[in-house]
Amino acid sequence: MGTLMEKKVLPSLGLSQKDVDLLKQNPAPAVRSQTAQKVSAQYQDDISESEKKIAEDIFRLIANDVEVSVRQDLAESLKNCDSLPRDIIEQIINDIACVATPLIQYSSLLTEQDLIALVKSKDEEKQIAVAARANLPYRVSETLVEEAKEKPVIVLISNNLSNISDYAYQRLMERFRDSEAVHKPLLMRSHVPVQILEKLITIVSDTLKQQLLMRRDLPAPIVTAIVSQTREKAILSLSETSTENEVRTLIIHLSGVNRLTPNLILRAVCVGDMKFFEYALAMRAGIPIRNARVLIYDSGQMGLERLYEEADLPAQMYPAVRLAVKTYREMMEETEDGYRDHFCRRLVERLLILFDENNILLDETDMNYFLQKIGSCGEQVFETAI
Repeated sequence: MGTLMEKKVLPSLGLSQKDVDLLKQNPAPAVRSQTAQKVSAQYQDDISESEKKIAEDIFRLIANDVEVSVRQDLAESLKNCDSLPRDIIEQIINDIACVATPLIQYSSLLTEQDLIALVKSKDEEKQIAVAARANLPYRVSETLVEEAKEKPVIVLISNNLSNISDYAYQRLMERFRDSEAVHKPLLMRSHVPVQILEKLITIVSDTLKQQLLMRRDLPAPIVTAIVSQTREKAILSLSETSTENEVRTLIIHLSGVNRLTPNLILRAVCVGDMKFFEYALAMRAGIPIRNARVLIYDSGQMGLERLYEEADLPAQMYPAVRLAVKTYREMMEETEDGYRDHFCRRLVERLLILFDENNILLDETDMNYFLQKIGSCGEQVFETAI
């Protein structure tokens, strides 16, 4: 430090000879911090090249200071600089997290490659600082989604100034499909693709759905889907604990108010609520319940197909319904108790095989979504419904 400062005092930087002498004597950390802040504050002013070089050498010395607090103060002071030598930037961002994070989060001098390298360093605090940056590039967001754990990803999603690609949203759904901590900020984030919101509302809690409904910018189809799902879930929950007469009364009521929809009927069979399914098909086809049951469980399955057609349900979804009925019959033959606990899992596995045999692309992440959407396709084809 002595040879650096002996020749020139920096009056334009606000440094006096006393400041220089103190630095040469290796003063207390508080004095070194004060000097770093003073030089940083004036660094971008109209100073000569020689003064600038001396200031940068001071930064280099302080960036290697043994006291963490001194290095922290330097990083905080330099985080908004619009120019700094590359070696100083690298020295600071590769320091420990409590020193590096101000520059990582705020400096405009970091490149996309810098940010990706910081994410791949696996230092969670540095990843969080990257995720909080304004105008975060798509590639950096994608790297965070691939590499980071839950906390940095939550910061990324909560940062409405980050740029997140459709691919990154899809990976979010795959990696954090069971994380409500991730789902919540994702539901509240601006400009989330509609297809991602549609998938989310099939797996999030009822509480989160109600919070989502409070958003004023929510597309109308999403609002309709949430309301429909909530209503249908309540109806099916009621059906599960009802007697035969109560289910029959419920079906008559739903039919009378135009709510005995294909979506509701198909969802019922896919969760194993066969009592509701039987009465619903009987009502839509206009036949007695005993006749409907004979046709549904006809071993040749021609009866089910005829009844399905008479009930005017979507033809495209018939293979899934046929598979659900077949799975139910097989499981009832195995045991009369507790079949519902395993019904959905077995049905999901068999539906995946069905889709594969019919060359319908569907990954595991989409299966819950499909089960909720299974009856909503109307006259659409499978791929549209998924």
